[in-house]
Amino acid sequence: MKKTLRVAKRGQAMILGVVTLLVLALVVFITFNVTVSVQQKIRVQNYADAKAFSVAVVEARALNHFAYTNRAIASSYVGMANVHAYMSEAAMLVDLKMSAASVMSSIASQERSLCYCCCTPFGCAPCCFTHCIHSFEATINAAGLTIDWISGKMGQKVRQLDQPAQQLMRALDAHVTLLNASQTAVRAGVTSTLMSGNLGSLKDDNMLRAASVTSDESAVSAFNTSQWNNIFYSNTQLKRRIMAETVNASRQDFAWNRKGTPAIQRVLFTQMPQLVKASLWMGPQGTWNVNQTPDMGISSGGRTGFTDGNFPGQSGGVALMARDAAAGSTQGQSLNSYDWGMLQGQWRDGSSSGPLPAMSALGPGELLSGQGARHRADLGILDFFNRPHSGSAHSSPQLRLERFTEFNIGTTAPYNQPTVFAAVSTDGRVNEYGIRGPYEVAKDGTGTIRFSGTGSQDGQLTLSNNERTKAFAKALVYYHRIGDWSDYPNLFNPYWRAKLHPLTNSDMQALTAIDTNAASVVQGANGVSNGGPKGVNFQ
Repeated sequence: MKKTLRVAKRGQAMILGVVTLLVLALVVFITFNVTVSVQQKIRVQNYADAKAFSVAVVEARALNHFAYTNRAIASSYVGMANVHAYMSEAAMLVDLKMSAASVMSSIASQERSLCYCCCTPFGCAPCCFTHCIHSFEATINAAGLTIDWISGKMGQKVRQLDQPAQQLMRALDAHVTLLNASQTAVRAGVTSTLMSGNLGSLKDDNMLRAASVTSDESAVSAFNTSQWNNIFYSNTQLKRRIMAETVNASRQDFAWNRKGTPAIQRVLFTQMPQLVKASLWMGPQGTWNVNQTPDMGISSGGRTGFTDGNFPGQSGGVALMARDAAAGSTQGQSLNSYDWGMLQGQWRDGSSSGPLPAMSALGPGELLSGQGARHRADLGILDFFNRPHSGSAHSSPQLRLERFTEFNIGTTAPYNQPTVFAAVSTDGRVNEYGIRGPYEVAKDGTGTIRFSGTGSQDGQLTLSNNERTKAFAKALVYYHRIGDWSDYPNLFNPYWRAKLHPLTNSDMQALTAIDTNAASVVQGANGVSNGGPKGVNFQ
């Protein structure tokens, strides 16, 4: 009888155990992969959001800086106009003695009439001799005031103010130049930041040691820079008009619009009786004041404004005399001042009034600065006596009202308010400690394992994402005046803010230039529940 050989069954489960351990090991590797990738995805998205918001804050602060400095620039131009107005007001007083002489002549006639009227065929009243004496005194006063006007003492005093006024005008002009230079420097600094994409330690703070494998997409920097440069006006003529209208709208009751109210008269001419004095004889000071005519066309009592050569509100002959050398040029090239009023005087028993300046609207109260130099020319009869600013250099400095930064507002939402995109990518297999995942078992340093010689086709098992992890973010720089949404975006009010903003369908075209997958990602995000056509943030 043959013995039957029994085959041992030990070790048969080992093969199944090895396969199971391999699968478990792969599951562990994949778990590590998912953990590191998700963590790095969240981290890189946070970095993209932080970068977009930080750049938007930089732009918003720059726009607020422009608003503050534009206000300061406008204030400097208002200061120039006030200097101009005060000088014009002072120039009007050059003819004070001549106007007073006219008033005194009229009073002399009144006193002479009273002298004649109180005498009858039966005799003269005692007061007649008093009126006759007063008439003689008024005639002497008129002659003395005329001599004083011809001597030019008042004109010389006013002319002494020219140099301080010019120095102040140049100082204000230099202030405008420095403010505008600071705007140019800030704008260049923001442009440099946008182009470089460098925000200090922001990348290191967010990505930690994975910052070395994290990069910022250069295409988005060019797009942000283009957006930034498109929000500013470049039309010089429009900028001049905007600043001229802004400054003219800031007019004060005095000294820009001199309306001749009693309160203003007391403030301006408290020493008027002392100013109206004759070198020969004056007697009692009397009562004197200047009443500037109301604002009625060419009879306007006083105006100052930035124009293209004509006085604001003036027309006819006065406007012709007020035009500068380039009357048809861009608005805002000239600063004009104009003063005209009536000198009212009461002396002894008479009273009268006369125009001030003595030659009415064509007298020395008119003043011009900027592109025009008409007030420096020889004006014949107007320069015959005491024109105070004749030969002065009020047209220096040139005004150059375009020296500010203005917002180029759009006609539809978001009204050209700048947007900021951020696009960053990183190696998702590197954690925050800079350590690569343990699942990178392949020789090429990837997470893909290839099996050859196992059949008709090679096997391949991917344990990690070999593509770089990418993130996109968007921020909006917007203008919001609290309590007034109707206030349109501008660079004269510092109400610019920044916020993160959802990516929308309109952003897909811009994102496609950055990454071909970006548009599809955003389009897919629109399908998220409650996403809607306005877009959603995506992780």
